[in-house]
Amino acid sequence: MSAPVGLLTGSAPFAGLPDNPACDLLPAFEGREVGGIRIVTVATPVSRARLPGLLADLAAEHRPVFRIALGLATGAPGFRFETTAINRVDFGVADNEGDRPTHGGPVAPGGPEARFATWDARALAARLLAADLPATVSHHAGTHLCNLVLYALLGAMQAQGLRGPAGFLHLPYSTAQVARFLREGPPGGDTAPMTPRLLPCLPMETQRAALEMTLEAVAAAALTHG
Repeated sequence: MSAPVGLLTGSAPFAGLPDNPACDLLPAFEGREVGGIRIVTVATPVSRARLPGLLADLAAEHRPVFRIALGLATGAPGFRFETTAINRVDFGVADNEGDRPTHGGPVAPGGPEARFATWDARALAARLLAADLPATVSHHAGTHLCNLVLYALLGAMQAQGLRGPAGFLHLPYSTAQVARFLREGPPGGDTAPMTPRLLPCLPMETQRAALEMTLEAVAAAALTHG
């Protein structure tokens, strides 16, 4: 009998960035077993049009016992465990296909006003804090694609009758990204609102360790839940 699947997705680069820690972390976990659960990773497109259908297909194909989505919170100083997705889209920047809704319309017409992550965000944040890693619980995933992903994946899990833990983890910039912003910024210095500057960030090794701890805890919860 094959091991149950835990699904880990990460957003592709967006907003003109060449990389994204949410996507770059995936290869370190693909195919690994954590607590007896096999991790399947998928890099997800930055596409309002395609994401809901893809997330539904992944739930149907893998029937995961847990599901974690990763995304980048630009300027965040640490890890944010999201608890809530609202049925709204209002993009500050366009997706990678040029779509930029700003009307506050629904993610899913006729869907519930909000959906709630089924993982224990407070316990997960506390686990990282105990390891001296900066983490917090967040009750609002925004109105961009991170919120859309959480809303859609929770709906997909529910539609498949999957009751395991599911949630969205916002990551900070990597140190390499911020070094690049500073290295490649305009020679005049940090004088304009959009000029690259010294921003909160964490090394990829730290982000990998935080994700490892999160997967271990969520896998244990999934087996207990099941």
